[in-house]
Amino acid sequence: MCSIAGILGISHFESGNAELKSETLAAAVERMNVALRHRGPDDHGIAQLPNRSIAEFQMCLGNTRLAVIDTTPAGHQPMHDPQTGNWITYSGETYNFRELRREIGDEFGPWHSHTDTEVVLRAYRKWGVEIFRRLRGMFALAIWDAGKQELIVARDPFGIKPLYYAEIPQFRNSFIFASEVRALLASGLVPRKLCSEGVDSYLTYGSVQAPLTIIEGVRCVMPGEGLRVTAKGIEKFDFRIAEIRNLEGGRDDSSSSEKAQLAAGEICNPSIRNRDQAVAQLRAVLEESVRHHLVSDVPLGVFLSGGMDSSALVALMSRVSEDKPKTFSVVFDDEKLTESPHSRLVAETFHTDHSEVHLDEDRLLEMLPAALSSLDQPTIDGINTYVVSKAVKDAGITVALSGLGGDELFAGYPSFSRALKLQSVSAFTKAALRLTSGLGKLALNGSVKRTKFWQLIESDGKPQDVYRISRQLFAPKGVARLLDCEIAQLRNGRDPSSGWTNADSAGEELRGRPIAHSRTSLDPINTISKLELQGYMANTLLRDTDVMSMAHSLEVRVPFVDVNVVNYVLSLPGEWKLNGANAELPKALLADAVSDLLPRDFLSRPKMGFTLPFEKWMQSRLRNEISGVLEEKGRLAKAELDSVEAGKIWRRFLRSPPSVGWSRPWALYVLATWCEINL
Repeated sequence: MCSIAGILGISHFESGNAELKSETLAAAVERMNVALRHRGPDDHGIAQLPNRSIAEFQMCLGNTRLAVIDTTPAGHQPMHDPQTGNWITYSGETYNFRELRREIGDEFGPWHSHTDTEVVLRAYRKWGVEIFRRLRGMFALAIWDAGKQELIVARDPFGIKPLYYAEIPQFRNSFIFASEVRALLASGLVPRKLCSEGVDSYLTYGSVQAPLTIIEGVRCVMPGEGLRVTAKGIEKFDFRIAEIRNLEGGRDDSSSSEKAQLAAGEICNPSIRNRDQAVAQLRAVLEESVRHHLVSDVPLGVFLSGGMDSSALVALMSRVSEDKPKTFSVVFDDEKLTESPHSRLVAETFHTDHSEVHLDEDRLLEMLPAALSSLDQPTIDGINTYVVSKAVKDAGITVALSGLGGDELFAGYPSFSRALKLQSVSAFTKAALRLTSGLGKLALNGSVKRTKFWQLIESDGKPQDVYRISRQLFAPKGVARLLDCEIAQLRNGRDPSSGWTNADSAGEELRGRPIAHSRTSLDPINTISKLELQGYMANTLLRDTDVMSMAHSLEVRVPFVDVNVVNYVLSLPGEWKLNGANAELPKALLADAVSDLLPRDFLSRPKMGFTLPFEKWMQSRLRNEISGVLEEKGRLAKAELDSVEAGKIWRRFLRSPPSVGWSRPWALYVLATWCEINL
């Protein structure tokens, strides 16, 4: 696991086109490396590439390394292929790198390391960009193709590892990229200016929806997307898994060779005819994924919240590994919020080496400044991951496994049941409810849950509507009130109170791919799964997990977010996720697959979620800290927030927390604080 950074400077000596000097370029990449050292404390490097082009190319790549596979100096990056002149800077883990290495063999001469980085570099030499469909794992990378004189940057199909880029304003046609937005700012070549649409997106969802970022001019490489950068400009190409690509509707125009190599190999068995067979196959698929994710040359641990997903992960590890796993849990004094009895039960059942991280308000206040300083972009989530990641790293662990992705795949969120309920409501009932919606909204006077209820009633009731409204933080009119009037008009000519922003639809609308007419819309469960995978998981959960764990130089792996697991589960009828032997239990399909490993009483527990008791803490010891931000006009102005409206939201929360929810004032506090920290 590493960080990557780089600049491709291009000058055609045209009038008005400033030249990006080689020393300027190298100094900027060095500054990015320094800003990224927490992601790779074991080694760092810069490669300034020689120019062999008619156009004036200046190419510099940077890398900081967290050594996980082959910890020797042979894994130093950026890595060079002397026969082709190609270079790579790579962040991630390719779990099938040994299989790819055997397939390549000694075709290109003796190997110089045992790293997956060298395998990816040689695989690119053999297969070109088609290799990205064959990599099983998580990655963000850049390859300089010396023969074609082009830069290739790419990101794994689910967006587990981050990758951001910008075109440098003062050096036309020059391209800069890095693993973090803050690294781009540290280069000194990207202006520290808020993106108004990014702020809008953040207020709407609690995190900025890709490809937008919070910084103007900076974009996120989308999951399963590659960029080919040349003197002519930027060309995008797509290697997402078929099940996600098909969400957009239309015909599947994949070539036969593409279908044969779907994202490291689709292992769905076409002979499966009933749910019992599907459960048995799911168990095999999950065990195989966990086995792959255990490959490491450094100590490995597990996040154990006590919920079904992390508990299933520990149970599956007991089936595929003889090693005694190290498990870690965050526990609270409040019995209503802590899952410590359940995590302890799992630890005892599977004889793990278990550690508990006790967190109270005083400890949170102590850690909060460092946690907020670790945020790459503002988000309402992530503090919990920061806390447990610190404990895991302090225990000497370098790699941790997480159960993230289980809710998205196995229907663990309320959005799944809402989609089914809306689908079952008759047209007559919908029409009657819509007639009363005006009076209902007026009478219920702004409660967040009730407002969302009426939004759902007034919508078309499609899974896309359910997802959008369920994940909404502030409603469109609320966003408009929070933003200065002048800023609120900068929305591509739309009325900011009218509806969706440019960052809506779980990332697809921004790519020019409307999802409202998905051909999978007849299966609401799988449609919601795909929307959750592309939206909340990619833009909040995975992003925050990566940033907060790498703040402590800890690599987190997510076995449920695996190409084979996702391909398989999304190929099954959505209704199978909700019925079967344990139909009354949450995530019934997953429960059936591990029912012989976990006790039924444990599986039947309602979902709690791995969240901190913010509502309680924000009314006590955190109150003064947040008030100092939300009641200070100057601090809010830096975040483009209206101080009057922000103050109203905060005071209303203090009077009646359930009517507002802790996440809304917290989101405003985080945004304003992030802007101060990052100037």
